[in-house]
Amino acid sequence: MKYDFIIFGGTGEEGGICARDLLESGYSVMLVGRDKSRIGKLLKNKKTIFLRVDLRNETDIAKAIKKSDADVVVNCAELTFNVAIMKACLKTKKPVTDLGGLQKITIKQFKMHKAFRKAGIINITGCGSTPGIVNVMAKYGVEKFDSVDKITLGFAWNSNLKKFVVPYSIQSIFHEFTENPVAYHDGKFLREKRMVCKGDLKFKEIGTQTVYCIVHSEVYSFSKYFRHKGLKTIHYMAGFPDHSIKPIQMMIDLDFDSEEPINMEGKEIKPVEFTTAVLKKLEQPKGYREVENLWIKIYGKKNSRNVRTEMNCIVKTLPGWEDAGSNVDTGRTISIMSQMLKKEMIKEKGVYAPEAVVPCKPFFKELARRKMYIYENNRKIN
Repeated sequence: MKYDFIIFGGTGEEGGICARDLLESGYSVMLVGRDKSRIGKLLKNKKTIFLRVDLRNETDIAKAIKKSDADVVVNCAELTFNVAIMKACLKTKKPVTDLGGLQKITIKQFKMHKAFRKAGIINITGCGSTPGIVNVMAKYGVEKFDSVDKITLGFAWNSNLKKFVVPYSIQSIFHEFTENPVAYHDGKFLREKRMVCKGDLKFKEIGTQTVYCIVHSEVYSFSKYFRHKGLKTIHYMAGFPDHSIKPIQMMIDLDFDSEEPINMEGKEIKPVEFTTAVLKKLEQPKGYREVENLWIKIYGKKNSRNVRTEMNCIVKTLPGWEDAGSNVDTGRTISIMSQMLKKEMIKEKGVYAPEAVVPCKPFFKELARRKMYIYENNRKIN
């Protein structure tokens, strides 16, 4: 059987959210991963199939793509597999979307631009919430400016119950908390100290929250695509409530994020893999709800006047999607962008971030259909 999409990382949380959105949109999906037990509900759909693949083997990745005969490859696996999956897509000449690679991996991905263009396919990297939604909001906002001096952006989220629930991929969180971010100041990339507190900011639907400087790919892609507007400064900030940030920092302090194998009862295991497996078994408390604000502020000039624009995407726990919490803005967003590729709404070839190729208004319309709303200076626009 030919499938419309193949999802790597299809048994993870984001892969499962993406698969459900694609299936509810009428498409067929091959789910690739390791833990089949996590997708039992999805596999009841006759338009799905599961395939176990070791993502450390590029040959096996390419074989899976060929077996699926999918029109679009969707990569919801951990960012460390981005380049390997891209190489397999080059071999099979299939377009691919992914959830981003922070900065180090993103730079490696953009170095493959010529190879993808020559192969006549595209990789859109960073197709989730942030990077993803905020990139398209940036494109929408920047186009209204004559010149842009500074962009600040990030996310803030909270929950109604002050209990620890993994916000999103714990491995991505560990990367964000432990890598030194690269910011963009006065037209130059500068390395900063990790997790520097940037103070308290007030956010729509969230209230006041402490924000921190973390590593993120938008700093790199915005400098690439908006430099012609005179952009000199980009700063990325993340907001976490205390009941989330404290347990995460404690795990890091105890080396639960370590990639160095240790011996446990005669078996070699990486602490980060053990931690990930344990946290996947945590269940949400009854009545648990989340809200997230993806935000961006653009400073520049219009008609020789100094102006500022703020855009927000507000995402809340949705009925029927309670287990996903605010993560719907990642899994469902990569589904939307992947569908745009299949429908040939995006025709460019090469490696791009969403702000370079995703059409704003159709994208915002699809977000609204999924109850994810965009605001421009407090005015809802979708």
